[in-house]
Amino acid sequence: MRYLPLILLLFSSTFCYNQNTRIHPHSRNFGNEALSGRGGDPAIVNDTTYDVHFYHLDLEIAIDSPYLSGNVGYIVSSEVNGLSSLRLDLDGVFSIDSVSYPASGYSFADNVLTIQFANTYDQGEVFSFAVYYHGAPELAGGYKGLRYEKHDGNEPIIASLSTPYLAHTWWPCKDGTSDKADSTYIDITIQDTVINSLPVIAVSNGILEAVETVGNKKTFKWRHRYPVVPYYMMVAISNYDHFQQTFNGPGYAFPLDYYVFHSQLAAAQNGVAAMPDAMSFFTNTFGPYPFLEEKYGMTQLGYYGAIENQTNTIINKMDAGWLYVSVHELAHQWFADMITCSNWHHGWLNEGFASYAEALYAEHTGGFAAYQSYMGSFEFFNPGTLYLYDVSNPFSGVFQSIIYDKGAYVLHMLRGVLGDAAFFDALHTYATSSDFQYKHATTEDFQAICESVSGLDLDYFFEEWIYDERYPKYSYNYQFNAASGQLDINILQTQGGLGWREVFAMPMEIGIGFTDGTDTTVTVFNNSQFQYLSFSFEKKVVSVALDPDKWILREVQYNPDLPVDTKELALDQIAIYPNPGTGVFWVNIPSGLFREDLDLKLFDLSGKLRYHLSPAAGPGGGYEIEIDNLEEGIYLLQLSAGSIQISRKIAVVK
Repeated sequence: MRYLPLILLLFSSTFCYNQNTRIHPHSRNFGNEALSGRGGDPAIVNDTTYDVHFYHLDLEIAIDSPYLSGNVGYIVSSEVNGLSSLRLDLDGVFSIDSVSYPASGYSFADNVLTIQFANTYDQGEVFSFAVYYHGAPELAGGYKGLRYEKHDGNEPIIASLSTPYLAHTWWPCKDGTSDKADSTYIDITIQDTVINSLPVIAVSNGILEAVETVGNKKTFKWRHRYPVVPYYMMVAISNYDHFQQTFNGPGYAFPLDYYVFHSQLAAAQNGVAAMPDAMSFFTNTFGPYPFLEEKYGMTQLGYYGAIENQTNTIINKMDAGWLYVSVHELAHQWFADMITCSNWHHGWLNEGFASYAEALYAEHTGGFAAYQSYMGSFEFFNPGTLYLYDVSNPFSGVFQSIIYDKGAYVLHMLRGVLGDAAFFDALHTYATSSDFQYKHATTEDFQAICESVSGLDLDYFFEEWIYDERYPKYSYNYQFNAASGQLDINILQTQGGLGWREVFAMPMEIGIGFTDGTDTTVTVFNNSQFQYLSFSFEKKVVSVALDPDKWILREVQYNPDLPVDTKELALDQIAIYPNPGTGVFWVNIPSGLFREDLDLKLFDLSGKLRYHLSPAAGPGGGYEIEIDNLEEGIYLLQLSAGSIQISRKIAVVK
């Protein structure tokens, strides 16, 4: 989707303004910093009354100390009838010099620039204006924004770090995920300077179309003609060495551009030697590189980790030790830059996909065993949901390890559920769909693609792994009858006893070994807290393993004391009603399953034991529990018999 003809028309006529008026490969920055000195998290306005088509940043950036001045031009269209004002995000440390016609006035407070217009605009009407501003940018959280550092002793490096919605810390924009400009121009003017025999240059997104020298200043004119969110627009300034590779595709070619510190040139050249192969692998797996009419680049920072700025990743280093970080950021060009999460609640669609791409690349270069080993580093057993319910803090609220690690493991599990053919078809379909290319997506969008490709109903999978937390804990035992050839297996999900989700429904592989050294794998759908399975084999069974290849994020314990009996407690055969109830609950246990050692305990959510009951057989094997002094709320009813323990949640409603 391009608006270039529209942009050129407006730019040549009404848009008239000028300046004279690992290292761990998984290591990321999960900061808990608050915004330094600016009173809390940076709420952005997300003004839905207009749509941005084009930004033109024309900036002069000081090299020696934090300072910038310039103007930003906008081409926008109204999304409503009668639009007479709009709002932009901009850090309050800056000063507004003016706003061009058709603005009739403006106000600037609490990081929001509100612009009033002399005219009103109806839905679909396009107009343009420019904002002139200046100031000394400050860092958000102590490390993001337009950041000034040194490398190799005294050589400057100035770069923008703007994720997840911090672009407004250095330029006025409609920040956040919601609005992609269709094209962007960035002109960066700096002092014409040479440091240690290398000229200082300014790097940005897209293609460098011109470098102009006027007096003692140079202006680098970058042009990016793809849709982009504001926080992936970037600036990096230093005395860089520059080298290139070329990626050749079927009927096209584009450069792989690298800007590195001279002291690390040789290490970087060695470290990125595999990048054309990674580009080829991802092109074959996901579809064509999204920005192949321009470039893919990486620019060195010498600090931080990396950020997947569109067409130009910034990264601490490019040596061989950072290869998988480079691979991660390259994958982001498909998943984050081209297809952007609709909001940061769905941030795993960015980070989980890029992390999983690391494991896929390990498989590409080292085989399935390398993939399995790599996936082991993503096992995530901490609490929290993959869907981020609170993303108000741009540091601790968004870039949490769960969306990287568990996000990658969810894709691994999905591959196990769908099978390779459908899974990779779904990934490719998602990444090449016109519904999502250069646009936005939600978890539900991705689920719909997976269901359409596979023909499966995946509600259960996404509900338990994206919107619920934790993981299953399996206990199992088996017995083999050599005379009949019957193998009996009992599987118990025990995590409900901890107050977690009682049942994770998942297809599960069971590995079965025989005395002659052979083995087989059977797949079952495990969807109950207690599951009895029976199989017949002609050969003697000597071993049974649940999920031997770790296709499920889980813990597994073989428990030889767990009874293997078809008459053991089964959750789906025990009824508790009414639930919710006002105080009287009926626990119905079929007489064929009743046991004298059945024990019932009722806990509140703090873990306090409220009732301890040892029922006797009642009519039909049932037992009535009358509870009349509980406060309204959720409780955990734990049923146990021998080594079996089952938990059910009940609700008391007054």
